[in-house]
Amino acid sequence: MKIISPPLVLLLIFLLMGGVSEPARAQGDAEEDVSLGHFPGAVWDDITALPTWENTWWLLGGTALTIGVHQFEDPGRAAEVLNKGIWDSLSDFGNIWGDIRVQVSLALGTWGIGSWAGNNEIAGFGFDLSRGFLLTVATTSIIKAGFNRTRPNGEDYSFPSGHTAAAFTTAGVVTRRYGGWLGGLSIGLGVLTGMGRMEDMRHYASDVVAGATIGWIIGRTVARKDPNDKTAWQVVPFGNGLAMIKSF
Repeated sequence: MKIISPPLVLLLIFLLMGGVSEPARAQGDAEEDVSLGHFPGAVWDDITALPTWENTWWLLGGTALTIGVHQFEDPGRAAEVLNKGIWDSLSDFGNIWGDIRVQVSLALGTWGIGSWAGNNEIAGFGFDLSRGFLLTVATTSIIKAGFNRTRPNGEDYSFPSGHTAAAFTTAGVVTRRYGGWLGGLSIGLGVLTGMGRMEDMRHYASDVVAGATIGWIIGRTVARKDPNDKTAWQVVPFGNGLAMIKSF
């Protein structure tokens, strides 16, 4: 497997973002608060913003596809196909892209460098990725422990695929913030990550689909246009407990 260092991946992302002249977000939007002190509150806002109708449909669709794929998956056959020709190289790259070291470098690197350089666009991108990655790791870790599915190679904690979830978190952020060809490229990288996990016999196809669904939902939520979107369900104090409300 060829090794691509995290700094090289960061350089690639900066070059790609340099080709985006106008973000998909409307011009004139209030400047994002990307300070470290705002991070915990922003994560809580992200959590309360997750229960939306859009995310519900994505979750239902991903769940249905996960169950459907589970009925026909054959990890040995998938690995055999993906180990041949160009599919082998693409899968190897996907494994690298979804690696935690690459994704953490991308998230913290863009957040830190953007803040240092006074570039709120790049810093905001990294701020979204950092929050999304935190929520994705927490979510997949809880589900992994709950299911404890044996991997095709005999190891533990197969469901869902954490690498694929991380890659699709990035894809969700990129498509929400920029869309267009850059969004399509980020989705393609997520697909390659899923292929890489199956090629290495680390995951079943259903693990990959579930991970992609989780990452996609979280990524698009943390990068929503208005971080204080009131159309999402909110958790508020009610009497001696908590209640979920929705504003219109």
